[in-house]
Amino acid sequence: METKNIIRNVYLYLVSAVTLFMLMFAFVSLVNLGLRTWVFPMADETSYYIKQPAEYCIPDKDGKQTCPSAEERAKLEAQDKERQSEEQKRQRQRELVQNFSMIIVAGPLFVYHWLVIKKDRKEA
Repeated sequence: METKNIIRNVYLYLVSAVTLFMLMFAFVSLVNLGLRTWVFPMADETSYYIKQPAEYCIPDKDGKQTCPSAEERAKLEAQDKERQSEEQKRQRQRELVQNFSMIIVAGPLFVYHWLVIKKDRKEA
């Protein structure tokens, strides 16, 4: 009977510890994301790779390179920057979803297991 209680206690404490660590990492990641978004926005900026003029050139049917004019190239560069900005926003949203999911799952698990531990200690 005593072995059953030891295994049960180990399980309860182990699950509580793991979920507590999950909560801690999720909250740290949320704080990190908030700081990068609102306090230090330059920390989240990536170096923008500027394509060389030849990289915008495409071969036509005859195999000759067709390069855009300076105006078209500026437009293409602006589109590249916009795509990068949109990708950064998507990445932030993915991080938010992941962290909130971890909190939603780990929070109740931790509370439940910790309450069971407290109840067992009261009874003992």
